Amino acid sequence: MKKTAVGLLTLFLFGCAQQPINDKQQVTAPVVKPMTKPLAFAPMVTAAEMQAAAKAQTATAEKKASKIKKQAVVNTNVTTDKITASTASAKLAAVDHKQKATTKKTTKDGMLILGHHEWVLILSGTKHISAYIDPKSATSRIGVKDLVEFERDGDNWVKFHFQAKEYKYPVKSWSKSEDKKRLPVVSLRTKLGDRNDEVVYQLINGGNGVVLGENFMRDIAIQNNQRKYIQPRAK
Repeated sequence: MKKTAVGLLTLFLFGCAQQPINDKQQVTAPVVKPMTKPLAFAPMVTAAEMQAAAKAQTATAEKKASKIKKQAVVNTNVTTDKITASTASAKLAAVDHKQKATTKKTTKDGMLILGHHEWVLILSGTKHISAYIDPKSATSRIGVKDLVEFERDGDNWVKFHFQAKEYKYPVKSWSKSEDKKRLPVVSLRTKLGDRNDEVVYQLINGGNGVVLGENFMRDIAIQNNQRKYIQPRAK
């Protein structure tokens, strides 16, 4: 009997040990949920945008290179411009010599040096006219107003207005213009610089201005067409 009782007690105790723990007494560890971030997608870059970005980078690089180059040039100029008193005197002498050379009005043999324009006085006029110097033109030309032909003692004469004054001159000869018009040729007093000459002109009715051609320059003048108004105004 004792053995039986001991066995039953053992079974009872074993059964109690196998009973589940009450839910209230059960302790559960908290479950930590993993942190997840939403996926971020980079915007698509078009080919045009990539080209624009490349051009901008190239322009920036070129601008920087140009700036560096300019700085180098400035630095070079600064260093090479440092001159001594002796070299400064030489430079000033060279400049003075150049200025004297450019203001020469005559050649060594006494011929006038004319620019492509010179101031002249025609007839008895007191208003200087800018004459165009054209050594390729055989004859000089002058524009006049109200040109009229007439005869005097059997000779051909012309009258015309120039600088608001009327003049009458005998015709030396006749010539033709490029459009085959008949033009009178007269000899008119002309002052240029220190010269005072009778110059043969074609009279252009309704024309304007004065052209001094080869017939004026022959044996007395040469031209420097890089300059103008070399000779002083005639008095």
